[in-house]
Amino acid sequence: MREKKIGKDFALSIVNRLDFFKRFTPQERISIVQFHQHYTIYSEGETVIEEGTHGDSFFIVLSGGAAVTTKNSSKSIAKIEPGEIVGEISFLTKKPRSATIIAETEFIVIKVDETMLEQLKPRTREKFKDMFIEKLVARLNHMNHINDTPKAPKV
Repeated sequence: MREKKIGKDFALSIVNRLDFFKRFTPQERISIVQFHQHYTIYSEGETVIEEGTHGDSFFIVLSGGAAVTTKNSSKSIAKIEPGEIVGEISFLTKKPRSATIIAETEFIVIKVDETMLEQLKPRTREKFKDMFIEKLVARLNHMNHINDTPKAPKV
């Protein structure tokens, strides 16, 4: 992980085009990018989250791509793209991380923790919560769709 700071204008230009922030007002987006110390750049091949570790934060992906793996799978089980959130389940439940996230390209994220959330206005925090719910429902729907795929009849 490189400790490279991202300029606020650059961060705002990314935040402004991501669906994750579509419900945030321009002023709320500006307040989020003020937390420049929470922006992290991972290089290709770096581990962003390691399965089994405890996490006190979640990440909003600003740019780049990553692969999701687990100890039970030798292959990638999912791809992470800009606008997605990762690590939120561990953040919310205080349980160990359930998967490993590895950057496939330069991967820029906002690391959101309790300290950052406490400094945001209540309305902005509520929008984060709403986006959590929306993203989790979308994942459940996707998983249900995969599980509903008709199986070939037995012969």
